[in-house]
Amino acid sequence: MQTIFLECGSVKLVPFTPADIKLVKDLHTDLYGNRCSDYATNCTVTDAEEFVRSVLQTQSDLGFAKWKAVSDDGKFLGWAGFTQVSETSEISLNYCLQKEVLERDTSLARRLCRALSDWFFKNTYFSHLVAVVRTDNRDVRNVVKQAGFYHRESKVIDGMQADVFQLLSPSMQSYLMTA
Repeated sequence: MQTIFLECGSVKLVPFTPADIKLVKDLHTDLYGNRCSDYATNCTVTDAEEFVRSVLQTQSDLGFAKWKAVSDDGKFLGWAGFTQVSETSEISLNYCLQKEVLERDTSLARRLCRALSDWFFKNTYFSHLVAVVRTDNRDVRNVVKQAGFYHRESKVIDGMQADVFQLLSPSMQSYLMTA
């Protein structure tokens, strides 16, 4: 039986396996899929291997990571989950879904971001969650804002000009409202 970390409608987030390298490579070789990644050029097999290795290590270390997004019938749709921001050690929510998937279900990314945020605050002790968005990626910017994140700052992260959006945990929001 496969572990399901999160269900969002007909999309399930499950752990990656080493057998998923080709799926990652194909997703990030596509121009649309590559916009979600750190690859300045097309994703190579080595890049995809490192992606999967890193995800599995993060899952082992932190108990959460980027997870493989699959449909009810097991079809690969992309990935969604969390990464650690190296500069600040904060946790960032991110996702990369196939263009066709987002075109078929235009609210999926927003619903998935909300579901991931809820999962994160129910399953971790963190006071906030960030979303690091390339400044030229308006689609993701709109999605995270609709999911409740607010703009915190603009800065260069891993050599990329980015906007950092933040969402406070429900307990932190409550604390600030009573302070």
